[in-house]
Amino acid sequence: MEHFISNEQFNMIKSQIIGMQRQANVTSDEGVKTAVKEAAEAKVHDIFQHLTPDQEKLISGIASLETEEERTKFLMDLMPYRTSFPDVTPADLRGLFPKVKKLPVPDLENMDFRALTYLGWKDIGQSKQYFVYVRDGKLKGIQGRYVISAKKGICSLCNRFGDVALTSIQNKPRESEGLKSYGQYICYDSKECNQSIQDSAQLEAFLGQV
Repeated sequence: MEHFISNEQFNMIKSQIIGMQRQANVTSDEGVKTAVKEAAEAKVHDIFQHLTPDQEKLISGIASLETEEERTKFLMDLMPYRTSFPDVTPADLRGLFPKVKKLPVPDLENMDFRALTYLGWKDIGQSKQYFVYVRDGKLKGIQGRYVISAKKGICSLCNRFGDVALTSIQNKPRESEGLKSYGQYICYDSKECNQSIQDSAQLEAFLGQV
């Protein structure tokens, strides 16, 4: 069976399973428990299109999960079918940011590329943020700047509540117009963001402005 579960889809499945258990823990009504479980399984199926019978079978059965061991095993069984972010090298990254003379490069060797919707890292000394993501089948590199927020907030990419930074990118849509800056509050730690993101739409909308 081919890989077919993206990072954000895997996160969504995990979130539904955790949420299903939390809901079940606060009620003793078996009818409510059953409805919550069936709703969670339906939401998981809705994020996929054109599944093969084997793929359909693999993601089915969420409503029947009862124990922590069963839930953990279910997620572990999905691991071999997760898609991976494209393998990139330091040279690839430098090629995406040719104007940056001394580009800081993240630790690629110890990175789980299956757990990435986007590759993000910072140049702390310069307060710069770098993003690499796939657009139209090709890697795209976006550079921005960030200011750490004094308060915790909600990330606009993954909706996680935690440490965030106001990250801004610039765009020059027309020659007659000056630079336009677009800012969003985004998780300070891109690893945590990638572990929480369940939909890439906000990521694509933000970075797609460049």
